Formats: sequence, structure tokens, C-alpha cells
Amino acid sequence: MSFDIDRFRVEKHYRNTAPVSVLMEDLDLLGHFDERMAEQANIWRRRRGVVLTVCGGFFALAIILHNFTDTGLGGWMVALGMLSLGVTVFLQLKVSGYAGCDLEDRRYQLPARLLRPLLRDIDPQEPVTLELDFQPVDHSSNFTRQGKTPTGWETRDFEDAWLSLQARLRDGTHLRLSLTEWLQKRTRTRRNPRGKYKTKHRRKGATFLQAQLRVKPERHPGLAQMRAQAQQAVKLPPTVKLSRLDVTEDKLAMRAHMDSEWKVEPDATRACLMMLLSLFQVLHASSARGKHLSSRAS
Repeated sequence: MSFDIDRFRVEKHYRNTAPVSVLMEDLDLLGHFDERMAEQANIWRRRRGVVLTVCGGFFALAIILHNFTDTGLGGWMVALGMLSLGVTVFLQLKVSGYAGCDLEDRRYQLPARLLRPLLRDIDPQEPVTLELDFQPVDHSSNFTRQGKTPTGWETRDFEDAWLSLQARLRDGTHLRLSLTEWLQKRTRTRRNPRGKYKTKHRRKGATFLQAQLRVKPERHPGLAQMRAQAQQAVKLPPTVKLSRLDVTEDKLAMRAHMDSEWKVEPDATRACLMMLLSLFQVLHASSARGKHLSSRAS
């Protein structure tokens, strides 16, 4: 693997600039790493369950011996029970260590799906920058703000920009694609008619997708005047809503959002590829328009 796996275990962050083939190998190895961590966590959970059962047996036997015999065996059973309890705590630490490295599958599956169709548009030796963050959405580093709604909900907002992909295509276009998860955790405590306090918890989330193409103005003259055409060219899945569309002399950028409970196939993969296809259609129309104006001038 082209990155430090021991450092990755601690930081849960992947960043590499390399040809697509190398990035694909890394993503494949990340998948195997994730499977191995999940398997080890399950193995240690089973061991913890066995030891915990034995621990309970020792304490139960100690109570029985204490109530029905005068021997000192009850004390030995208590000692063995305490020893088993200590082993259980150790096993729980092992479970937590492996479970903490159990990655969210779609965070390495999605970039792998997106890189495959881009292979023909990127030179095999062209370096591509891929950055992935595997920390959970509600990690402390992703906290942005807190507030309170008019209905009394205490809110805490998190924004997790966990995917960034940058590449230069064969025609010189610079592509950038990113995903950001937004999460709002809500808490409200109210007193019911019987005088008891009850706390409710809710979660609200969304996924924001950003696609950008940066080009040379001389290759796409009049791009800034094609906003209307760009708006018409946008084709997105029904579950994806366009948030923003920017058209300048040297850049096309689109921002859209969808529900946070998406799947790699077909939801996110289809949405990202359709966003890129929409932008490419505008570039092709701009290029064709430039050639037409050039031929008329000639």
C-alpha cells in the first residue's frame, strides 16, 4: 500500500496523488483492510462473550457455596470471577480497537466506482489527487455550530467534507469532485402531564455534491454567456436537487444535494456521473460554438 497503514489506523484519513491504477489498488486494499478489521472485531466479541459467561458462572457458584457450605471455596470463586472480569475488560478493549477501524464501506466504494469511467479521459501516467476521511460525521472535528429552534430543540450541526477528487483530463480540463455530509442532531427535554421529564433525540441530514470543471477560456470562447444552455443541460436523478450552478469564462461548477441515506449503486454513482455529463455537454457546446465562429471568420 502506498500510504502508512499504521498512521491510517490512528487518523482514519487517506490522501494520495498518483496515477489512477495506484489509487484503485489502494482502494481495493482499503476494502480488504476493512473486512479484516470487521472479522477481528467479531472474533474478539465472541471471546469476550465466552469469558463473560464464565465470569458470571464463577460469581453464581460463589453465592451458592457461601449460602450452603462453610468451606473457603466461595472465596476462591469470587477471586476467579474478579480475574475473569479483568480479562473481559481487556477483551473489550481489543474489540473497541478493531471496531474503531471498521470503515464505512461506501466511503471507499464510491471513489472506486467513479474512477473507472474516468479512466479513458485521464492519461494513465497523469497524477490524480484523492482524499478520503473515514471519521464519523459527528466527530468533534466536524462540529460547526449549535443553536436552538423556535420549537425548543437544542441543535448541534456537523459538516464532513469526506471526499475530494482532483484530476487533469486528456484535453487539459481540470476536474474536481467533492462530497460533504451534513448532520444536525436535535435534543429536546419536556415534562409530561404526569410530571416526568422525557428527552427526545432526532437526526436530520443531507449529502451535498460539488462538481467543477476548469478550462482555458481560449478553447471555450463565450462560455460565460452560456448559463441558459447550462441550466437546460442539467439532468439529474429525481432524488437529487440542484442547489447552485456557476458559469464563468473559465469554470463550470454545480452543487446539488440528496438524502443522506444513499447507496453507492445506483444513487451516488449515478448522481455524480450525471452531474459531470451535464457539465461536459456545456463544454462541448461551447467548443463547437467557438469552432463555428472561427470558421465563419475565416
